[in-house]
Amino acid sequence: MEVPEYLKTRMARRKLAHAYLVVGENRRPLADLLAAAWVCTGEAPPCGQCPGCRKAKLGIHPDIVVADPEGEGLKAEAVRALRSDAYVLPNEAPRKVYLLAHGELLNPTGQNILLKLIEEGPPYASFLFLAPNPELLLPTIRSRCETIRAPGEETALASQEGETLAQLILSGAPPEESLPFLISLEKRDREAIALLLEETVARLTAALPGRPDLLPVLDRLAPIRRACAFNISPGHLCGWIAAAL
Repeated sequence: MEVPEYLKTRMARRKLAHAYLVVGENRRPLADLLAAAWVCTGEAPPCGQCPGCRKAKLGIHPDIVVADPEGEGLKAEAVRALRSDAYVLPNEAPRKVYLLAHGELLNPTGQNILLKLIEEGPPYASFLFLAPNPELLLPTIRSRCETIRAPGEETALASQEGETLAQLILSGAPPEESLPFLISLEKRDREAIALLLEETVARLTAALPGRPDLLPVLDRLAPIRRACAFNISPGHLCGWIAAAL
């Protein structure tokens, strides 16, 4: 499947966050790819060739736990059992992955149990919450996870927009030349702005060896990307980006 450039870079460098909320229509294939990257023992995760990747593809990896695959809704007892299992060391992979296939069906009690696990759990435990859209989970869960939208039309558009912003920065154009473009983004949602920034940062980071002058820009964009997880309007985010340039 088509994967955003920034996510490819993170997987290859083993720099994935420890918890993701995967939303959108094609969320399960993307979640499976992330799970494979976490258990991969090859040189460029997910390599597709190592025993971990092969087992992940077949759905038999002992360190990838798929919770509620049938969408029946996990009871509190099952969530507590999952929490206990998370403190057992991985069988063979560097990490242990918990894929909540129907995160939107978790009741508030179950989500709060998992919230504490995300915050205070063992360093080798990774979490994937899947839902059609992020608003179906509690704000506390959303704030502890990095939200990524499965590739689709919106993702492809955000990728193109991220490349446009990166090119504006790399060209050395005056900041005011970016304003019409940034104003056009004010109708996008926060997730789209976050993805756009991820794509921009990935391209700027790739150019760093020959452009050390980009470091201050990257430092100024980082808090804006983090702020996309909170209730800040796209208009304010775009204004912040403009000020950072």
